[in-house]
Amino acid sequence: MRTLTTTLKTLRDHLDGDSPQSPGGFQSWCPAPRLRTRQTPADDAPIGVDEAGQPVSVSRDRHVLIAGDPRTLVTTAVRTIALHHARFPATRVHVYEPESLGDLTALRSLAHRYISTVGNGGATVPVTIDDLTSLAVEIDRRGKVLAKLNADIAAAGLDVAPVESIPQLHRLLSTAWTSKVAGAGIDADLGGLARHVVVIGDAIRWVLSEDNGQAFTDALTRVAIRGEAVGVSLVLGIKSPYLPCLPTDLIDAMPTRIALRLRNQDHADRVLGPDARAAGVDADDPVTGHSVGGGAFGMCWVAGAVNRARFQRAQIYATDPRRFAYAAVRLASARRREQRLTGDAATRDLR
Repeated sequence: MRTLTTTLKTLRDHLDGDSPQSPGGFQSWCPAPRLRTRQTPADDAPIGVDEAGQPVSVSRDRHVLIAGDPRTLVTTAVRTIALHHARFPATRVHVYEPESLGDLTALRSLAHRYISTVGNGGATVPVTIDDLTSLAVEIDRRGKVLAKLNADIAAAGLDVAPVESIPQLHRLLSTAWTSKVAGAGIDADLGGLARHVVVIGDAIRWVLSEDNGQAFTDALTRVAIRGEAVGVSLVLGIKSPYLPCLPTDLIDAMPTRIALRLRNQDHADRVLGPDARAAGVDADDPVTGHSVGGGAFGMCWVAGAVNRARFQRAQIYATDPRRFAYAAVRLASARRREQRLTGDAATRDLR
C-alpha cells in the first residue's frame, strides 16, 4: 500500500523528470507539487495527475473553465492555475473576490487589479465591469498591433508566417524571425503586450446581480471571446448551481474545461459537450458522482489538457491554502524587489 511519504516522493521525482512511471490508480487525495518560486516555470500549468501518476497540465495561453459541484476542489484548482500565472513576473493578474469568502485574498499583494466587496461597498460589480471594459479596450488595441504588423510583413514581402496571436508573437521573438523583421525596418511595436490573466472564483455569482448582472456577464463574455488571441486569459471557476446562468457564447469561448464530479449529467454536457459521453463521461462515471461510492475526491475530466487526448481523466492537486498564501507573498516580494509590481499591488505596503 502506498503511504503518503511515498506519494509525495513519487510526485517530486516526476517533477524532477528522473523517475520511472508510478503505479496506476488514484489516491484518495493528491498533494500539490513543491512550489518553486525561484525558478522559471514551464509555460504549461500543472493541475494534477493522471491514472499513471504523470502530471496533467493546461496551457497558460488558453482560457480555463473549472466547474464542479460544491466542495469538489473548484477553488483549489483556480488557486493552482492562478498561482502558476503569477510566477511569471511580467503577467498582470486581475482578481475578483466576493465578500467574506477570502479564497483568493492571498493574491492581493501581487494583483494588478484586486476587486472585492470589502472596500468597495456596493460598487463592487460596477468597478469590476469597468475593469473588464478597460481590458476589452486593451484587447482592441492589441488587435490593431497585430493587424499592422501583419500588414507591414506582407508589404515587405518577407518569407515569414503571419502572426496570429500575441502568444505566438512572443514565441517567435527568440527565433530568426526577429532578425528578418528588424532587417526589413519593421517596428513590431511590442511595448505593453504583457500577459493579463483574469481570475474569477465565486465572484461568478455576480451574474445574478439584480442591477448589474447582465452588464457583468456581457463584459466577461466579450473578454472571453476576443482576449485569448492577444494575451488576455481567463481562469473561471464556477459551482454547478451557476452553470445555467452562463451564456453559451461564454462557455464556448473557453477551450480548456475541467469538470469536477458534476452529478448532473446536463451540467457535465454543458461543460464538456454532449459528445464527451462517447469518451467515457456518462452517468455511471465517478466524475459525475453517480457510481457506487460517489467517486474519488478531486476526480475530474479535463478537455484541452496539453498533449493529451481530447478528454483526459485526472485528479486535481489538493493545495494547502497556507502554502498558497505563503507562495503568493513570496512572489509579491520578488516582484517588489525587481520593481515589477503594477496597478493595485504597487500601492500596497507588504511589510
